[in-house]
Amino acid sequence: MVDVEKPTTTTTPTQISPPKDSDAFYALPTSSYYFGPPISTSAFGEPVTGTPTIHLPKEIVRVERDYSAGELPQFHSSFPLELEGRISPTAFGEIINDLNSALISAHNPTKTWIDNSAAILSFYLTSLVFGTHYQREMKELEEWIGKTNKEQLEKVGLRMKNPKGCGWQFVEIEYF
Repeated sequence: MVDVEKPTTTTTPTQISPPKDSDAFYALPTSSYYFGPPISTSAFGEPVTGTPTIHLPKEIVRVERDYSAGELPQFHSSFPLELEGRISPTAFGEIINDLNSALISAHNPTKTWIDNSAAILSFYLTSLVFGTHYQREMKELEEWIGKTNKEQLEKVGLRMKNPKGCGWQFVEIEYF
């Protein structure tokens, strides 16, 4: 048996220098309700500093659900002031209106009735093979969100998250 010597380790004390102003960073963003204007330490109004698909967002803006349509998930198309300078109110309104119309189409009661009737008559094979109208619309909505992010929002340092992840209560727009 051969004896193996343990290598000697040299330790050097490490010094931690105090943070500089250039090392400033933003805390992890949290999605929350805004009351009044943004606080002075927020990142709103600053130029784009990160890449939406790589970096964490600096802030998150919520677009609230509009309950005036009853239980149908719809979102307010009113322009949040936090997005001023990044996207125009017209473009924002068009994005939210497209999202709302996709949700109206997904919750169409006539198509749901047809899907359910066909499923019952075929022992639910049509649902397994083709999926339901709602499932197809939700897949199209996910693709539309990805396309909108890539073509419009990521160019200006924003990214919209799928509202399905928060139970259709609000739409989160990440601010980079």
